[in-house]
Amino acid sequence: MDSNFKNFKYMQLHQVLLKLQPLKQYYDDSGHKNTFKTQEDVQKICGDFLKALKKDLSLEEITSLYSAAIMLLILGDPEIQNQRLELLNDCFNYSDMLKPTMIDYATRELLDNLKFAASLAENHTDYDYMLYLLWAIPHIITASETGKMISLGLLRAFIAELTSSSPVVMHIYRNVEAILDEWTLKKTYTLVKSFALILAAAALNSNNAALKQAGYRGFELPQAETCTEISEWFKILRNKLEEKHKADKCKAGLMLVRFIDFNILNLLPEAGNEIASEAGNEAVRNKRISF
Repeated sequence: MDSNFKNFKYMQLHQVLLKLQPLKQYYDDSGHKNTFKTQEDVQKICGDFLKALKKDLSLEEITSLYSAAIMLLILGDPEIQNQRLELLNDCFNYSDMLKPTMIDYATRELLDNLKFAASLAENHTDYDYMLYLLWAIPHIITASETGKMISLGLLRAFIAELTSSSPVVMHIYRNVEAILDEWTLKKTYTLVKSFALILAAAALNSNNAALKQAGYRGFELPQAETCTEISEWFKILRNKLEEKHKADKCKAGLMLVRFIDFNILNLLPEAGNEIASEAGNEAVRNKRISF
């Protein structure tokens, strides 16, 4: 399902760059009045933005570069991915780390710009922008502490928006039925992957000492009782998904079941022990499945 980012088009990139007014002075758009059309166009603009990072930039400029770097990364030209990863890493290392108010501003701007980009695609859904960002977030998390904090803000925003119309309350099991009946598999995957990334990057990551010392919060698992409820909720969702997609022989649905096993349940107390016991060996206990 991550492959949906490949649908991102040059036209979308061009329209978003036009929207990012703070960046206009840092690249030559004289040859791109209509659109970007080639890898050479993208390579040139990557080079221009890398040069811009050597200057003194305002918050608006660096935040605009965050958006541009992410969209360049998801454009889907593997031949020039190294240069785009370099740009992404350099952007999120430009100022490490931003103050909480700046993190909030950058997160909101990213959400707005990626929503705009996704809205330009034909037959888009309300959560396509999340799929774009979910592909890029693992790179952003590892780029810097700033990237990690922005990523966590994005992931929490995804979960809040996905559940706004039909709230997911972890300990009310009937909401699992609502998800199975009303949500597409892609939407369910978006929720599950967002939660899994929060677990991996925050609650179960031992490299957050500096962030805790700086006063940031949200790096611990909830109280045992709540954690058990979350485990139970995901176990019920997992079992219902398995039952449904074994019956309809949906490979993507069964892949999502395995993703929940190894990226959520295997990380939570009790549920993880149960899965490890069923698997029967330590190698499986430490396995992660990308979906």
